[in-house]
Amino acid sequence: MIRTRFLAALLPVALTACGGGGGGGDNSAQTPMAPPPTARAPQTNVPAPTYAAGSGRLVMFQALNDVRDALGVGLLAQDAALDTAAQAHAEYLQANRIVGHDEASANAGYYADTPLARARKAGAPDTEWIGEVAAAQGAGVDVAADARGCFDQWYSTVYHLQGVIDNAESVGVGFVPARNGWFSTCVLMFGTSTAVPPGPQANSTPYAGGQQMATHAIVTIPRAGEVAVQPGFNAGGEQPNPAPDLSAPGRPLMVYVNGANGEVLTVSSFRLFDGTGAEVPTRALVSEAAKPGSMGSAVADPNGQYLRRNAVFLLPLAPLKSGATYTVSFAGARAGTPLSTSWSFTTVAAPVP
Repeated sequence: MIRTRFLAALLPVALTACGGGGGGGDNSAQTPMAPPPTARAPQTNVPAPTYAAGSGRLVMFQALNDVRDALGVGLLAQDAALDTAAQAHAEYLQANRIVGHDEASANAGYYADTPLARARKAGAPDTEWIGEVAAAQGAGVDVAADARGCFDQWYSTVYHLQGVIDNAESVGVGFVPARNGWFSTCVLMFGTSTAVPPGPQANSTPYAGGQQMATHAIVTIPRAGEVAVQPGFNAGGEQPNPAPDLSAPGRPLMVYVNGANGEVLTVSSFRLFDGTGAEVPTRALVSEAAKPGSMGSAVADPNGQYLRRNAVFLLPLAPLKSGATYTVSFAGARAGTPLSTSWSFTTVAAPVP
């Protein structure tokens, strides 16, 4: 049976998720800094990518930018240096049948130790911040399906999802089809260059700089009106696991706001209702910084500082029903300023027997 394995990228702080054969990282927090006036607004146009038609790399690039465009967080431009680094790492993961961010020089296909080192070796500027997500899934029979499957897994997680929609500006894509009994390997490497603070770390995206959406904007995932939403979440496949006590949670729901100054998003109410109006049992998951100002039932990130200060998740305690419409209501505050929103989405229909 083909299983999926995936590994979280570093999100808002200098901290590397590890698992599935990956190494450790720096656990020191990156101090939030104010965005200089040259931080850019979300990009609405980028050059057409040069990946081969039908390739796994093109499928992932298009899936990534389709989601980012729909959310209004800004498109990512293809980055040749990051392409080289991401592809080298995908080859390394495939050669060693592992999933992780760090490479060991004694292993086959070694390129460089960390995402930052690989990007610099490939020609990325010394000032550019580099983040990464990696995954392995599929049997290689359908390259496009494997590549899309990698992205769909990232999109339906907690820690990975933050890396997919944050304030990066460019992306490199790596993909190697399954071979020799191992899964297809997928890597996205993100670059942030505009108005960034100094001192990029091994695998990290800063709060400041890059693409910054409006301070009043509220991003919700799933999006309002989104259909074919996956009802469940393979929490045990995400390393580290954001809900280690739940054997089969539902698809995580996210509220995300501008965090350029390291603003904290707190939650006072976060509720999920099914089509009959009945409330679904859930758990609100917040950053350590948000816990003191949030409702008492909110749970601080069980893995420390992986959750961004500007994100809050709602985790159903069991998988959602297939082919059902759900309504979400959220109330909280960004840096003390109240905000609220509500929206609905529909899960994917159950497969026909």
